[in-house]
Amino acid sequence: MNISNLPTELLLQILKEAARNPGWDEATHSPAGRRVLSAVCFRWRDIVLNTAEIWSLVRVHLEKTRYSGKESTFEKALAALELDLSRTRSQLLDVYWNSRLDLAHAKRVFQVVMERAPFCRWRSLEIYNDSWDSYSLHAIRSEERFYNLESLRVRWCQVNGFLPLINRTVSSNFRFFYDKDSILATKLYESDMNNIISRTTELTLPDFGHNPIPPLPPHNTRLSVCSVNLREASHVQHLKVRSPLSISQFVDHKWSSLVSLDVWFTKPRSSRPLQQQLVLLPRLQTLIVSGGYFEPILNISTPPLDRLRLERGHENVKGANSSLSNTLSHPSFSLISTKKLEISFPLLPAVLTTVIIHFSSIGSLGLGLDNSYDGWELVRHVICEKRYLGEAGGAGGTTSVAGLEDIFLAQIETLELQMSWNNGGIALKDTWKAYMARIFDDTRGKQLAMIRCSWPNGAIRQLTRSDLEESRMKDETDGMKQEEEEASAL
Repeated sequence: MNISNLPTELLLQILKEAARNPGWDEATHSPAGRRVLSAVCFRWRDIVLNTAEIWSLVRVHLEKTRYSGKESTFEKALAALELDLSRTRSQLLDVYWNSRLDLAHAKRVFQVVMERAPFCRWRSLEIYNDSWDSYSLHAIRSEERFYNLESLRVRWCQVNGFLPLINRTVSSNFRFFYDKDSILATKLYESDMNNIISRTTELTLPDFGHNPIPPLPPHNTRLSVCSVNLREASHVQHLKVRSPLSISQFVDHKWSSLVSLDVWFTKPRSSRPLQQQLVLLPRLQTLIVSGGYFEPILNISTPPLDRLRLERGHENVKGANSSLSNTLSHPSFSLISTKKLEISFPLLPAVLTTVIIHFSSIGSLGLGLDNSYDGWELVRHVICEKRYLGEAGGAGGTTSVAGLEDIFLAQIETLELQMSWNNGGIALKDTWKAYMARIFDDTRGKQLAMIRCSWPNGAIRQLTRSDLEESRMKDETDGMKQEEEEASAL
């Protein structure tokens, strides 16, 4: 079907999706995608210009340095912004605000925005690298309200004077607050943020230093924080800790509801073995440990995990391998019943062998690889040819595991290879298919059903055993037909 013959409803959905991920027009500081789409043909132009939802993503990106001594350039950008806002009609808006202007220019921008897109129509707001305090109180009318605001993101800016207005006027629609980088005092959160916090279910909070995190209501179940200096933790279900911390900081709280934990552990200053009280996580399903230091896992008591992901962070590959090997070889290691294991960094052959032996019941295994040759050889040697069995048990140990060959890939159904370099292009497609086919051939009689290779640029190559068999049967059938045709021609 030619794209010009698509039904209007389907074409509209395609254009909406394209407009939500636009390019950037440096001349007007407005998403260029919508203007490009409207210039394709009369039909597209009519749809784009008359569909308010396509214009609901509003970007206010204005900088003082760009318009210094160039008033006409500012006027052009302001006119383009006003035109974009007029096309939104009564649509709810998603606003991205990154504006660094002097007071006079800032007032004019606010005036245009509030006339064309009052705050009551804002569905989401992201403020980046801006200071609304310098002009917001001069431009905002007292009757402005954020009745429909659902999410607020604050990045690298101070909005102390503006937050109270949002705090006073948000409604029950508000769900998400993200403040990763601003520097706001705990007392401010307790006073000027109380209504916002009371309505959110997902919070990303800045670093409060040694001060405790403000009291959080029970429905704040998703937290991203820099410390676990919480007054109450029993209601938290999903926790991400963005700064390194000691496992001992978890001991003082009851984590009775925690389902997923993303944490970065610090190494102790002394080299003595860990002797900490166990951290009980009775409902944990997902554990992500970053930083390349994994020994604190030994002090965590959980039921069998659905997912365990290990990342090296800033630790070198050798150090991360050593830490993982020490953790697995410890008698108290208890996470062997994990269903899905992901290791984002390259493993030494002996360590990979030890991983597969200890996690013999996992259904999905993900491995990080540094470069194509080493990655291919490592997986082929360890998984397919079962080399290094005599070295398993440590990064350089010689513990014999003769007789354990049958446990390799005994339960694994999915093998994921995560590359750290970008895909070289479509030319590699047949190469990777042949590589994955070889692994399937070397693991006949095992549970392995799918292999997936992924690259940082988003490229994915995957192959299932059933697709491979079907493809080979088709090739065989086609070959037989070709031979019959050639024989008939003779």
